[in-house]
Amino acid sequence: MKLLSVTLSDVRRFARPVTVQGFGPGLNVLSAPNEDGKSTLFDALQALFFVPHRSRAKEVSALRPHAGGAPMVSAEIEDDGRRYRLTKRWLSRPMAEVHEGTRLVAKGEAAEEWLSALTQSPEDGGPAGLLWVRQGLVALDQGERREQDHAHKARRDLLSSVAGEVEALTGGRRMDRALAQTEAALAELVTASGKPKAGGPLKAAEDEVAELSARRDTLTDTAQALEQAIADRRRLRSELSELQDPEAQAAREARLTEARAAAETARAFAERQKRAAEQVAALEARRDAAAERAVALTLARAAVAEAETRLAGLVETEAEASATATAAKTKLAEATTTRDAARDAQRAAQKDQAAAQEAAQQARVKAERSALEKRLTEARTLAQAEQAANTAALRGPDTAAMESLDRALTELRVQEELHARTAPKLRLDYAPGAAEVLLDGTPLPDASERPLDGPATLELPGIGRLSLDPGAAAQSGALDIAREALAAALAATGCDSPEGAREAARARRRAQAQRQETRAALRGVAPEGLRALENALAALPAPREIVGAPDPESAAEALRRAEDALAAAETAFESARGRDEQARLAEIRALTTREAAATRLAELRETLPEDPDTAATALAEAQAEVESALATARDALAALQGEAPDLTSAEATLTRAQAVLDQAAKRQRELSERKAALDTEITLRAGEGVEEELAATEEALSKASERAARYGFERDTLVLLKETLETARSEAREHYFEPVTRELAPLLRLLWPEAELVFDEDSALPRALLRGGQEEPMEVLSGGTREQIALLVRLAFARLLARGGRHAPVILDDALVYTDDTRIERMFDALHRQAGDLQILVLTCRQRAFRDLGGQMLSYESGELPEEAR
Repeated sequence: MKLLSVTLSDVRRFARPVTVQGFGPGLNVLSAPNEDGKSTLFDALQALFFVPHRSRAKEVSALRPHAGGAPMVSAEIEDDGRRYRLTKRWLSRPMAEVHEGTRLVAKGEAAEEWLSALTQSPEDGGPAGLLWVRQGLVALDQGERREQDHAHKARRDLLSSVAGEVEALTGGRRMDRALAQTEAALAELVTASGKPKAGGPLKAAEDEVAELSARRDTLTDTAQALEQAIADRRRLRSELSELQDPEAQAAREARLTEARAAAETARAFAERQKRAAEQVAALEARRDAAAERAVALTLARAAVAEAETRLAGLVETEAEASATATAAKTKLAEATTTRDAARDAQRAAQKDQAAAQEAAQQARVKAERSALEKRLTEARTLAQAEQAANTAALRGPDTAAMESLDRALTELRVQEELHARTAPKLRLDYAPGAAEVLLDGTPLPDASERPLDGPATLELPGIGRLSLDPGAAAQSGALDIAREALAAALAATGCDSPEGAREAARARRRAQAQRQETRAALRGVAPEGLRALENALAALPAPREIVGAPDPESAAEALRRAEDALAAAETAFESARGRDEQARLAEIRALTTREAAATRLAELRETLPEDPDTAATALAEAQAEVESALATARDALAALQGEAPDLTSAEATLTRAQAVLDQAAKRQRELSERKAALDTEITLRAGEGVEEELAATEEALSKASERAARYGFERDTLVLLKETLETARSEAREHYFEPVTRELAPLLRLLWPEAELVFDEDSALPRALLRGGQEEPMEVLSGGTREQIALLVRLAFARLLARGGRHAPVILDDALVYTDDTRIERMFDALHRQAGDLQILVLTCRQRAFRDLGGQMLSYESGELPEEAR
């Protein structure tokens, strides 16, 4: 099949019919900018051949223009030497028709069937998915999963159809069918990962074996539990009989009674011992208190004596501090008088210096005002000069007017010269004594040429009047235009003559220069402007005349001496004041300390009894009495401690006897409850027939294991068969891929001499590029290299199809995006090489790069709807 022309209407940007015609055998190129409709043409052809006319799928909706309409695609093709016209319309009034000339070949569904017979769809392994390369999907493994599966099926079918020598069962279709049957049988038993398939016979047999095994294990555990329960009940009965023996019970109760009596006796002795110990403790507390009172009395008497001695010393210290404070106060008064005199002298010196500074300040103000007045006068003069220069700079023609005047003068001179050379001329040579001739009322000079610009009149004295008309020879239109232009340019300057205009222009330039100089001088005198100078002058106060002011240097020296004297007086005053404060603080501190010592002595005397000696004797007698009573109480406590039994041991014996009795009762209850539970369990299990059910389960498990083993054997056999078939196909890989590698070899040599492609037998895609004995996986190659390999593989598959009698056009939509300038030339050679018995359509936006591709150049033209689509 070959394309001859394509017509689109209401397809995306083509709201009006357009046609691409002139398709020829070999290489055809449609080169146009982006968004010019190349991909639209690709999608339209895809829809024409593979999308039913009644479809409303998204690929059909995507063809519809924004303004609406019913997409229509029509193509003229050639197949087996006969020409057909295929036409489809979607959405509104859908239709599909096939015409051979004027004869209707098929219509509607019949047309769809005719197309399916002509071009097998990609879903059925047709070549379009392999040979029609959509923009952005250059690689062989790109696109959606569905598109990848369709392309894989197309590659497999094509390779199987051309691998004749291995068709028997080594890599072709029969091998595919055998593998498919083996995999289908295996799929009934196991999943893709090799696990038993849910719902399959192997899974059912294994599940039954697992269920029966679990049941057998459960029944076995139940039988063993029954035997264990009988043994446990026998042991419990023996232990319960021992605990319930009357003699053992009476012995336990007798031991408890004896232990209680012994514990009561020990507790009575412990109580008497406690009371004796408390009496000893009370006597020891009385003894300690009497000792503490005796010590306190001794310490108080010593403290009173010490306080009396300290008070006498503090009285002397207070007298000394008072004398020191009086002397310090006298010296402070003397320092104050000296400081006040120094302050008065310093104030007088400050007044003299202030007067001297004020006189100097007024002198500076007077000098500053004089300088500002001078600058202001100069600035005003410069401002007036600038104003005058500015006014003068605005008079006279500017540069543009003078340039226009010069151009007009030049043009006039040119036109006058041209006119002088072409216009008729008048020359009169007077005879001696001849009367003067007038030309248009003006005397005509002797022996001078005058061009005749137009009609003229000569006054010939004594003869008459001679009228001259140069006619067409004196055409002066350009000269008049030049004169008018000169007059206009001269009028623009405001001057009467070019010389006057030039003089006015020179005066204007001089005024502009003068203005610049004056302005620069004004900025130097008054950088911030006249107003700033005036404001600065107004801000200065009028100077005052000060008479009799002292010399500033003498006043400063006198002030310095006065300040030094004042500083010395201040230092002496501060020193005297500090000594005075220290003396007064010492005096106050001595007074306070003496008063505190007197108060403390009075407090200590109050703590003593009226007769300290008598009180000390009474305390000694009380201590002796307490010591005697304490010795008697300690003897009594020691006697009780020697006779008392061990209370802790007696209570421990009682606790153990009680625990033995309680535990025996508790154990009897537990054993009775456990025995009752075992009786119930044995009774129930004995009636379940566990032994018989266990035997039946083991028999059923044996049969289920045999079935599972049979299915497992079948699975292993199928796995082995699949591996054997795959091994055979892998061994035949070179024969299987030999047709496509044979087609690829000369194409690869165009880019990489001695290079080969290694194919993957599962995907039928290139797996690696073999160069220099080294395999380079496809994923490590550059994007441009992968792009070039993918295109070459597609061209090889297209040649295989053509040799098998299944001609299909190759359509490439921007298929060389990442290829550099050098390799793209070689790819062009590859396209031309394969285009010998193929029809190749290249759609590209790279107009400059594909300019050297060659081939039949195509373009969009205005078209007409086919008759059946009107």
